Amino acid sequence: MTNFLEQIPRNLFLYIGVGIFVLIIIYRFFPKVFIKIHKPFFFTIGILSLSLGYIGILIPGLPTTVFILIAAWAFSKCSDRFTLWLENHRLFGPMILNWKTYRGLSRRAKKLAILMIIPTFVLTIFLVFSLVGDLIFGSFGIALCVWLATRPEPPLETS
Repeated sequence: MTNFLEQIPRNLFLYIGVGIFVLIIIYRFFPKVFIKIHKPFFFTIGILSLSLGYIGILIPGLPTTVFILIAAWAFSKCSDRFTLWLENHRLFGPMILNWKTYRGLSRRAKKLAILMIIPTFVLTIFLVFSLVGDLIFGSFGIALCVWLATRPEPPLETS
């Protein structure tokens, strides 16, 4: 029981993240299921993803960019007001517009993401996994960094 109580914050984020992922997969393959609950469903995904994105700013290892992009996608399906708010947001707006326009990230965003991923993955590998888990998790971290590094960069604005 004590071990369960100690794991609540970690498990809570894990369950929310996995739940969002499962709901997106279900929507993708069974869209008719969501006809009647379309707007509340996407609004809920948007709010949960936005919340996890804000928390990810403070907690290393919890991705911010992915959750903000999921929130932007979800809000685009249900609320013009929240979509415009996110696109005009001081922190998240440029990232969302770069992704929508160029399917890429700015060089600064890539560097920051990779500089956060590397120590987080190394520390997690060092503290948590067995050898097989280390190899799997390390491979995932390397693949993630390579994927981020190879995303296109938006052209620099000249003012």
